[in-house]
Amino acid sequence: MPEFFWIIVSFALFAVAIYLFFKNQELKMKFEKEVEDFIEVREQEIREDAITRSARTLSGKTLEKFVPFLENFPYDPHDVRWLGDPVDLVVFDGYSKNKESGDDIKQIVFCEVKSGESKLSEIQKRLKSLVEQKKVKWEEFKVEK
Repeated sequence: MPEFFWIIVSFALFAVAIYLFFKNQELKMKFEKEVEDFIEVREQEIREDAITRSARTLSGKTLEKFVPFLENFPYDPHDVRWLGDPVDLVVFDGYSKNKESGDDIKQIVFCEVKSGESKLSEIQKRLKSLVEQKKVKWEEFKVEK
């Protein structure tokens, strides 16, 4: 009898092990499917967000070039040079009045165009600080022939 008992116990343990193995495989496949579905949904959201941000950036860069022609822009559009990065515009205030001597140039203005809730980037904050601290200089670089 004890031998028969151990055969039944062994068979029962074997059956439980087989059941647990297949249950584990089922749960693993279910989890992998949920992860794939999650990634698929998030990937689409991420792509849509990237497209939206890219479109905003492109339209913003385009708008920056037209800002000098807006009625309330305080400088002559002919005095403006577009850089784009890290500062949008440089204004040579008065440049277009007398290009030869430059006598009418009153100031040089670094101008960053922002709309809505947008804020200065860290590099733009740093540049603003340097300008406000008058840490701006003129340097001439000559190329030797």
